[in-house]
Amino acid sequence: MRLMVLGLASIMMVAACSVSGEFNVGTPTVENATEDLIEEEIASQIDLGELDATCTKPASEDTGTRFLCTATTPEGQTIELQAEIDEDGAYAETTNLVLASKLEEVEAVIVAELEQLSGLDLSDDALDCGSVSVIVSSQNQIECAVTDPTGAVFDTTITFKGLDTDDPTFDFVVASDPRSDA
Repeated sequence: MRLMVLGLASIMMVAACSVSGEFNVGTPTVENATEDLIEEEIASQIDLGELDATCTKPASEDTGTRFLCTATTPEGQTIELQAEIDEDGAYAETTNLVLASKLEEVEAVIVAELEQLSGLDLSDDALDCGSVSVIVSSQNQIECAVTDPTGAVFDTTITFKGLDTDDPTFDFVVASDPRSDA
C-alpha cells in the first residue's frame, strides 16, 4: 500500500526561541550586550554549538527600539534574530529556527493528520525531521521523511509561517510517490 496523501495541516505552536537578559555594566554598546546574550544564553538553549553573533546598531537606545542580529553556527548556517530593547536591557528572538522539542510536536501532529487523511496506522516515529533544532530555509521550509507501514519513504515538506510570532503555524505536503532509493 502506498501513502499517497497530499496533506495540509496547521498547528498553533511556539517554535521561536526567546531569551532576555540585562546589559552588563561596562558593556560598551547595546548591540555588543545582545551579541553576548546570543552567544551565551541562546546558544546554550538551541544546542547547535558555539554561535558567532553580530548585531546591527539600533537607531536609538530607547525602549521598544528593534534591531537585527545574526548568529553563525560552527557549520556555517545563519540564524536570524530580531532584538528589541526593553526596560531591563534587551531580548532577542529567532526568526528562522525551530527547536528540537518543537519538532517532536510537529511530527506528532503531522502523523496524526496523515493517519486521519490516509486511513493508515502509522508508527509514532513515522515522520523523521531529525533530533536537533533546525534552521529553516529562506522559504521557511524543512524537508523530512515519512515512512508508511510497508516501509516506503516519502519526502515531506513542512512550511512554517510566523516563526517570529507567538503563534506560528505550519503546512505540510507529502510527495505522492515514494523515494526511488527507499
